[in-house]
Amino acid sequence: MVIKLIVMAIIGLFYSTLLFADSLNEQTYMKKNTLLITFDNKQNLEEWEVTNDDVMGGLSLGEAQLANKTFIFSGNISTENYGGFTSVFKRLPNLAKGIDAINIRINGDGNRYQLRVRSVVMGYDIAYKIDFETKMGKVENHTFNLADFSASFRGRIITNAPILKATTISHVGFLLATKQPQSFSLSVHAIEFYERVDL
Repeated sequence: MVIKLIVMAIIGLFYSTLLFADSLNEQTYMKKNTLLITFDNKQNLEEWEVTNDDVMGGLSLGEAQLANKTFIFSGNISTENYGGFTSVFKRLPNLAKGIDAINIRINGDGNRYQLRVRSVVMGYDIAYKIDFETKMGKVENHTFNLADFSASFRGRIITNAPILKATTISHVGFLLATKQPQSFSLSVHAIEFYERVDL
């Protein structure tokens, strides 16, 4: 009986340790070389530029605005004239060499968006992208490794492109592309670039 109780206690301690470790999975490293983008004043908005699909003849319309220290990218997607996308970007200062991750804090609308960065590789302006899902009206944090971004040039994936490095990044932004006409709204509370250092 005593041995059985000891075994049960050991098992309970093991699972408690797992649960505790899982609850701290976002605290197993410290951050350094951080670049934090927030939206405290009008100047923050002026740094962002919207590009709609009218560059290809489309009729989609996206716009950027600030409200309650939140950046809001919203508008309407039209699939007429072979359109169906809109994007918004901001130029960045030079990033530290060691930066290897990006965290975004967003409030979505149920659409799948792309987080995008522009990178200069061998003199070419290449987009690196990664998809993320949103939930209607829910504030979420998404963290991405730079190494997980996929390179594309004029809409085509570049399979042999170099792994994304922080020092090559010039812009950050968001893109929505869909085959269905619809309205959209993505609220961005913060964007953070940082280097992770294990504790």
